[in-house]
Amino acid sequence: MAHAFIDAVAKTGADAIKFQTHIAAAESSKQEQFRVKFSLQDATRYDYWKRMEFTREQWHGLATHARERGLIFLSSPFSLEAVELLQEVGVPAWKIASGEIMNKPMLERIAETKKPLLLSTGMSPIEEIDAAVELIKSMGLPLLVFQCSSYYPCPPEKVGLNLLQFFRERYHAPVGLSDHSGTIYPGLAAAAIGVEALEVHVTLS
Repeated sequence: MAHAFIDAVAKTGADAIKFQTHIAAAESSKQEQFRVKFSLQDATRYDYWKRMEFTREQWHGLATHARERGLIFLSSPFSLEAVELLQEVGVPAWKIASGEIMNKPMLERIAETKKPLLLSTGMSPIEEIDAAVELIKSMGLPLLVFQCSSYYPCPPEKVGLNLLQFFRERYHAPVGLSDHSGTIYPGLAAAAIGVEALEVHVTLS
């Protein structure tokens, strides 16, 4: 299925495809209580993450396939172990998911790789975004800041197009829109404003 997404995205003219890299043992345990009941297939949150895992060989295969189709291969890490795996696979940049913006040990390890960072900001108050940007810039790394509203799907009034110029001026960095609306319209508006990147969710249905 993941390979089918690569083929589908390649046909759209997109520049990149991004996955998420989850490693159950590094993120969870059988005792984790957070959102256990959201999945009818899994008895525990750990079981869910385990079912979502790809092997090292599968990650290498996905990266190779993406490159063969002319796509930049990216994946958001959710643990230090995932950072090491993706560094081995060879991502050219790091996409930091909104929930990891205050994961200082992970940001510091990523900074050591000297690769550009794409930073999502969903759910974060401005103080947390400031701290993450300051850390990244102190390492002298290229940075792009994504406006991201963590609603699925995101209603029009929550997209936050007004924050694009705010982030650009505050951080003196390129900006992008991480669009969870499920429609084309926020992306069109962001392009008219002049963003450097647009991230959208993809489904085959």
